[in-house]
Formats: sequence, C-alpha cells, structure tokens
Amino acid sequence: MPEVLRPRLVADAMAEAEQGAIDLSGLWVAVKKARIVGTLLTHALAGRAVAVWAPEVVPAWSRRTVAVSLVRAALADVTRKGFRVAQALVDRTSPRSARGDLSGGGLPRVTQLIYMARPTAPSLPVPASVPRFLWQSYGPETDAEFRRVLDTTYHGSLDMPELEGVRSLDDVIAAHRAGGRFDPTRWRIGHLPDDPAATAIVLLTAQAERGSWEVAYLGLSPASRGRGLGRVALSYALELARPHAPRLELAVDARNTPAFRLYRRAGFHPFDRRSVHLRVLSP
Repeated sequence: MPEVLRPRLVADAMAEAEQGAIDLSGLWVAVKKARIVGTLLTHALAGRAVAVWAPEVVPAWSRRTVAVSLVRAALADVTRKGFRVAQALVDRTSPRSARGDLSGGGLPRVTQLIYMARPTAPSLPVPASVPRFLWQSYGPETDAEFRRVLDTTYHGSLDMPELEGVRSLDDVIAAHRAGGRFDPTRWRIGHLPDDPAATAIVLLTAQAERGSWEVAYLGLSPASRGRGLGRVALSYALELARPHAPRLELAVDARNTPAFRLYRRAGFHPFDRRSVHLRVLSP
C-alpha cells in the first residue's frame, strides 16, 4: 500500500471500529522495546470458525520468530474461546512469507481452492437419458429434510474432507447463512422420484458487488454420484441464476478432480487460486 494512503486508511478503519462496523478485538500485535513490530488479524465467522490473516512483521533477524509466535498465540486464544476451525486463505496479495509463517505457527496448508466462473447463458444441456431431480426450496416445512440431505452430501466428499464431522449441522448451516445475503428461495434440495437415496443440494448467494451469483455449495449424496447428476444440479443452478445475474461463480478443492472436470466441461474457467491453511481446533 503506498505510504501516502496509509494514514487515511488507518483513520477510516479506526472510525469503523468505533461505530461497530468492524471488530478489531481479534487484532494481535507484537511489541518490542515499546515499538509494534508485527500484527496479525483474526475474525470470527459464523459456525464456530475463525478467519486468520497472515502476519505482517517488520524485516529483522527475528522476523520469522515473531510471525510464528503471533500465529501460535492467536490459535491458542481462539481455541480457548471454543472455535472449532481456523482457516487462512493465501493469494497473490498476501506477503511472500505467508505460507511459511502460517504453517510454522500451526496452520498448515492443506489444499488449493480454484475459483471458476461462466456466463449464466446459454443453458447447460443435459442428456435425455439422465434422470431429473424434483426440487424444493428451504423453509420451516423442509428444514428436517434439508438437514438430512445436507448431512448425506458430506459423506465421502472430496471437497475439504478434513472438515467432515468436525462441526454440527447447526454450525454448518449458520456458516452458509452468513456467507452472503440469505434468501431461502436460493437454497434447494433435489430428490429423484424413484430413488429416495439419490439426493442433491444447491445453495446460491448473490454477490452484488461483482454483479454475479455464486454456488456457495453443491453437494450430491453418495447414491447420486457417478451418474451424471452433478451436471443436472449444475444446470439447475444456472437456470436459477440466469434471470438475476450474467455470471455464476464457484470454488472447488483442487483435490476434487471429478468436480473440477464437471465444471470445466460445463464451461467454467478458472480466474483465481488461493492456498488454504486449515486447523481443526481441539477444545
């Protein structure tokens, strides 16, 4: 950040903190001889998760020690406070030392997220031989079924398998609700009429600042996988988004090769990549 811009940005951040617009209670600093030599920001997320930003430390012979100590102190604190998951995303805007500092402090790199997008038009054709889901919106009357289907889609998932069983369904749903402007009509569960075990779930959110919609989550039950039903669910997501946004975005775990191939064949193209550092916190 250019030095001439920093004082104004700092003043704006402090004003927002005083107004309650941002929370700086998770801002850690390292002090040496009455001088701040390092900082690290954590931010509580819904669903007992916490976001961690890579530490920023002034260049010195002890820089790595300070950075690692900041990460360890922050992780110990959020563990005591009852958080279950700590995560950090590292992209091209992060410090060069980010990966090593986070890993050294106890937040190892587990994978890479690939961010992809395609226009919502044209539609995504599905072979006539593939069955179609019957879809329902989320609501009080479908809450129990929604939870059941959501739970089954996590079984054996290749997207962030480290998180399977770590948090309760209440935590997971709270995290999804907070991921964008919640609209229950954009949360759908799908069933195959003649196959009760074959289910799917699609959670969509609007990203107004980017003029797009996002697939926050797309999951298939084990009985739905390998049958072309992922393309059916993705085609349905495009139909829902098309009247409202010209672009649909999503993110996929780089280890989830079947999903990545599905998205590429459906016309999605990568536009960003971020390393994921993750730690499951033990009470």
